[in-house]
Amino acid sequence: MGQAARLLRHLEDLRKAVVEAVQAMDEAALNTRPPGLSNSPGILVRHLVGSERYWIHQVVGGEDVRRNREAEFDPGVPVRKEEVLQQVEAVARRSREILEALPDAELEQAVEAQAGPRTLHLQKGDAVVRALVHWAYHQGQLQLLRRLVGSG
Repeated sequence: MGQAARLLRHLEDLRKAVVEAVQAMDEAALNTRPPGLSNSPGILVRHLVGSERYWIHQVVGGEDVRRNREAEFDPGVPVRKEEVLQQVEAVARRSREILEALPDAELEQAVEAQAGPRTLHLQKGDAVVRALVHWAYHQGQLQLLRRLVGSG
């Protein structure tokens, strides 16, 4: 198993944990923002989909995904459980295609990425790791939010 395949396996494990958390919640819990917090569990999942599309599909895969990061956090747009699960599956399917076709040597290819106002100069492998770390970070938050909204 090559490095790209190993990274994909880890990404899929993290994504699976998030999907299981979402499946355990009803739509009300998915859209509940605990007092003092700005994001609901659903907003975090919507954000993870947008983030993976950016880091894997655009930065690694070269696609123009036209991400609207601010819209990912819009509390005025309810997150529909089945819809967000379909979005997670669609992003997973495309990420799998990109990473399975990626030769390990390309993980060292230089790319640029935007992180807020900064332009980052990194390698494709670094972009995959950023996506992994991001899923892990928010997966932990999601587990805590589930408990706070009473679905854990």
